[in-house]
Amino acid sequence: MADTELLKYARIRDDYELQQRANAALLVQALYWVANPPDMTLEQRLMRDWVVDHPLEPIELMTAYVANMPEVAAASTLLQGGGVDTSEVLDYSIKYIVEAKWNVVANNQFGAAA
Repeated sequence: MADTELLKYARIRDDYELQQRANAALLVQALYWVANPPDMTLEQRLMRDWVVDHPLEPIELMTAYVANMPEVAAASTLLQGGGVDTSEVLDYSIKYIVEAKWNVVANNQFGAAA
């Protein structure tokens, strides 16, 4: 059976190193906003503070956004035996999607309905 793009995305999402890099990007962004606070919604501030208080703990929705970014998929290689190599994924790509999706994830995870 040939791997599909959806299977590739699932394997990327489950890759431990990519998860850790996404978590690190969350922490870097949160710490930047602690030092240089922009205008933020309550949900954005709650997420920033949660990330700082729980360094390197995953936020699954953010990991999913990172794993489903086309640039991440293009730089990842499926391996024999079911693994995936994400070592060619650029840090810039991960940091970009973390910043771009911060509002969406914050509203989902820390909004009134969450």
